[in-house]
Amino acid sequence: MASITEPELTRAIERTLVAHGKMPAAEARPTARMVLGYFGADDTVLDNKLSSEDRDRFYQLEEEGLLTSEEEDATVSRGKTWRIHYWLLKKARIRDVGQAGDAAPPDEAEAVYRSIGEAAWQRK
Repeated sequence: MASITEPELTRAIERTLVAHGKMPAAEARPTARMVLGYFGADDTVLDNKLSSEDRDRFYQLEEEGLLTSEEEDATVSRGKTWRIHYWLLKKARIRDVGQAGDAAPPDEAEAVYRSIGEAAWQRK
């Protein structure tokens, strides 16, 4: 799937976090820029690369379904197991949310006609 663009992610953030009052509108674009800065052209980013503040933003985006986190266990020297946490962009969800509402608004005249009951259209 093609990479997520800054405008796509910004729109998705505006329609989730901003719309739900969890983030001021002025922070949508900088947040999108920060997130995409971590991911670059990849679909995943290691959790330990995130600053504490950025990780909090990632959790907010996860709550809105725009990101998800996963973990896997890796065996390292001396048989120790390390758990590796990483983040993934939910590209389909970001695109769905970003495109929702992009359809043309219904024609006002059509809405008026549809609001008139069937009985009004009957000839007597």
